[in-house]
Amino acid sequence: MNNIYKHTRVSNIRINAMSDSELQLLVSSSDEVIYSITNGIKSIANLVNAAANSEEYSSDDAMTDLNRLSRLFSVLPLIIEAEYENHVNAIDEIRERNNKTIRKES
Repeated sequence: MNNIYKHTRVSNIRINAMSDSELQLLVSSSDEVIYSITNGIKSIANLVNAAANSEEYSSDDAMTDLNRLSRLFSVLPLIIEAEYENHVNAIDEIRERNNKTIRKES
């Protein structure tokens, strides 16, 4: 599961080779992934709270759900970290390109 970071993270070599529109897409898609995962976690918390307070929710159901959640939460930080680095590195590349353009025009 730790390889999910390597599969999600875009290398600096690939970032440097991207067009401006590809960089903008990477920035927005990484931002959307982070936002969606964060909101999904909030929804999970709400559902867990509702299930825990339900009389029909058995101990076996709880153990199954806890096992699933532990797997989910072991990979989510790696995905978020990789997407955050994609976002930051793409913005840095955009800034660097803009600075080069400004210097050339000066």
